[in-house]
Amino acid sequence: MRKLAILAVLTALLSGCVQNNIEVTTAPVRDASAFNKAKALVADRMRDPEATRFKPQYAAYKTSAGDLVVCGTLNGKNAMGGYVGYQPFYARIRGNTLAALQFPDGTDDYGMAANMVKQTCNEAASGKMKVSS
Repeated sequence: MRKLAILAVLTALLSGCVQNNIEVTTAPVRDASAFNKAKALVADRMRDPEATRFKPQYAAYKTSAGDLVVCGTLNGKNAMGGYVGYQPFYARIRGNTLAALQFPDGTDDYGMAANMVKQTCNEAASGKMKVSS
């Protein structure tokens, strides 16, 4: 009986750690306000928000769950105060908050984070993607 109680507690704890992913459909957004919203929210997460630079090329999508997905390129500063170079980013916005943000940092020696951003943005462009609920 005690083993059953411990198993129930562990199951409850572990289930709280697992995110529920749902599949959503995406449609392109041609409104520049989507990019401007993403720039403001993403820059707030950077080491030096005022110095964060964005290339004007981007792609934006509205999901069937009501989120806004923006893919683009940014350049931010590192701890030494120097720019790290332009890197791709993916941002998912729910309401007025950043629900997800992906971009390579200075430790992405093997390009795994950059590949993850590219894969996520390709999914958004395909019309279907999985997002955490």
